[in-house]
Amino acid sequence: MKLELQGITKTFGSLVANDHIDLVVEPGEIHALLGENGAGKSTLMNVLYGLYDPDGGRILVDDAPVTFAGPGDAMAAGIGMVHQHFMLVPVFTVAENVVLGHEPVRGGGLIDLPEARRRVKEISDRFGFHVDPDAYIEDLPVGVQQRVEIIKALSRQAKVLILDEPTAVLTPQETDELIAIMRQLKESGTSIVFITHKLREVREVADRITVVRLGKVVGEAAPTASNAELASLMVGRAVELEHVGLEHEAARRRQVALRGAREPQPAVQAMGGGHRARRVQHEARAAGCLQRGSVGELDRMP
Repeated sequence: MKLELQGITKTFGSLVANDHIDLVVEPGEIHALLGENGAGKSTLMNVLYGLYDPDGGRILVDDAPVTFAGPGDAMAAGIGMVHQHFMLVPVFTVAENVVLGHEPVRGGGLIDLPEARRRVKEISDRFGFHVDPDAYIEDLPVGVQQRVEIIKALSRQAKVLILDEPTAVLTPQETDELIAIMRQLKESGTSIVFITHKLREVREVADRITVVRLGKVVGEAAPTASNAELASLMVGRAVELEHVGLEHEAARRRQVALRGAREPQPAVQAMGGGHRARRVQHEARAAGCLQRGSVGELDRMP
């Protein structure tokens, strides 16, 4: 499926978040949308997904103009989105989350849970996700929860999958696993819009790169572009990346330390509320990773 955005503009009061942005996503490609935090990348994808109404421009699917009144319309058109903050119910199982809002039913109007489990298993087995349909979301690592979000989108026949900063809360190993999943999805014919500010990952997996700065498209690049070239497009000035190897190694060690921090802590487990305590702990860890991951990313890449 070919996806095209023409002259998309989105404002919030006097703030112009997207300024006449053009973007084309070809069938079966991984298209990276690269830019600093606050550049307008996620806003653009929220417009595409029907969460925001554009103030100007239009969206085309296979060269035909479309209008999305909400995410349901976008999903019906074959567009799925995995948000940076997952849209999952912690106390529901994987299967229950995947079919939520699109529940299969059997006689008497009852939810057909065996069919829900079958859907999850079929997609999980096809892509080697190794996700248990009966596992509870709150008991799953962040990387597996992300796979559940991908399964949810694929179960609704997504042909274009938007991934919004998908590596922000992942360990290095989970990031490598996600990149492998993205390549599998591409091979199956799924197009991916990869929103990120991380140069190494863009160069490793993207087919094409569109750079956004201050709400505008400022250039396109091939994955063969250097870190310095991409960084310069992102910030609007020449950038010299010195001591990159040392910085990358320091970043890797920090992320390894964060991986250990993601293990359940006895002090938190001892809190009352069981499921609630684990959910609070998960959100606190995610927030911490996001905060740390937003600093110095330009100098961390090999």
